[in-house]
Amino acid sequence: MAYVTPSTVTAGTSPITAAAQNILVNDITFLALAGVAATGGTETTITDAGLTYKVHTFNSSSSLIVTTAGLVEVLVVAGGGGGSGANSTITSNGGSGGGGGGVLYYPRFSVAASTITVTIGAGGAGGVGLANGVIGNNSVFGSLTATAGGYGGAPNVGAGGPGGSGGGGGGGNTGGKGTAGQGSNGGISLSDGGASGGSAGGGFSSQGGTPGYAQGASGGSGFASTISGTLAAYGAGGGGGGGDAAYAGGAGSAGPGGGGNGGSTSSPTGIAGTANRGGGGGGAARGSGASTGGAGGSGIVIVRYVTGPA
Repeated sequence: MAYVTPSTVTAGTSPITAAAQNILVNDITFLALAGVAATGGTETTITDAGLTYKVHTFNSSSSLIVTTAGLVEVLVVAGGGGGSGANSTITSNGGSGGGGGGVLYYPRFSVAASTITVTIGAGGAGGVGLANGVIGNNSVFGSLTATAGGYGGAPNVGAGGPGGSGGGGGGGNTGGKGTAGQGSNGGISLSDGGASGGSAGGGFSSQGGTPGYAQGASGGSGFASTISGTLAAYGAGGGGGGGDAAYAGGAGSAGPGGGGNGGSTSSPTGIAGTANRGGGGGGAARGSGASTGGAGGSGIVIVRYVTGPA
């Protein structure tokens, strides 16, 4: 199909009128996404499905300055929740993973000629000993707010925290509830006293797992996207920490999408979520004394729009 710009489509003289604005190039509505002009963030140019895009990536808070209005594609990911700590001084479970940051994705989002505030949410800190992790922070793009990931609940303390995706529950409690359209619930833990592994945080695509004896649970999966030009996943849950050292309590794996692995009894500190992927932190394992959960990963905002053919 021939490449057509808005200036070459004239109502009454073209077989496709300007009012229709539905010219497809490689199955994408070119006119719907073309014509935007903006500056801000880290700017790159990529090709995808036969089209050239300008991409604005925000790893830290800033602004997008739009000089020509139109429709853009946008991804907003909040900071992940921190995994809980654990303690070897009592018979308790491994720590629970933090929930992934909430994910919002709009293939068509209208932006006016204006300065749009972009806020990147930090991940929540991990808990120490028998303490919950800390909830992450929201990410914002103009009127869009992605909800922070919930904290992992500590053994003998309580349920996981609610959020974009919920944190894993501690000590026989339920996981935190996820936000509709942004993530999933955290996993349910086993009762304290059995020295089981910790439950896992929820991710965008799936709920956090429930542990087995000594083995930490696996985190929920994140949201997969090629908006940056490379396939990546965002907003995954953190894995649960390992339990009883006598049974070589294994670390729960993070969900695909930037979550942190849980700690193991040989290396009890939970692993932090990946920066700018919004993953939950891993829960701590039962180690020697008070163990620390992993921090949640910070969020990200990515905006792109078509500038022409590849």
